[in-house]
Amino acid sequence: MADPTKEDAQLLVQLAQLGTQMVHPQARGWIWSEAFVSDPDEFWEKHPPGSVEFDYVSGMAGWYETIATLWKHELLNERLLFDWLYVPGMWERLKPILVAMRRNTPQLWENFEALAEAQSRALVGA
Repeated sequence: MADPTKEDAQLLVQLAQLGTQMVHPQARGWIWSEAFVSDPDEFWEKHPPGSVEFDYVSGMAGWYETIATLWKHELLNERLLFDWLYVPGMWERLKPILVAMRRNTPQLWENFEALAEAQSRALVGA
């Protein structure tokens, strides 16, 4: 992959700004806290759709899916992206809930998952 350009950097900054619109400021901290429950059934019992916590998870997943979709279509510089975000960590944290959401929509979050797997492979090969 080519070296990152200033245009690549501008796009990443725009994606970071988009994250502030899509993801509640407290979402990341809550997702990594002891209060977070990754078991899907327990999660939905405690945090049904429409709850703030459900919005934390869906907003975070939606932001990562947006980034992953751009990456899938080679619209992001992979080297710069992988240097910026550690995608496998967030995917693994949310995976049980996001995979359970696929019961109704099988394609849901597939780009987020693919990006996490690609970065994991790249890290092993590094």
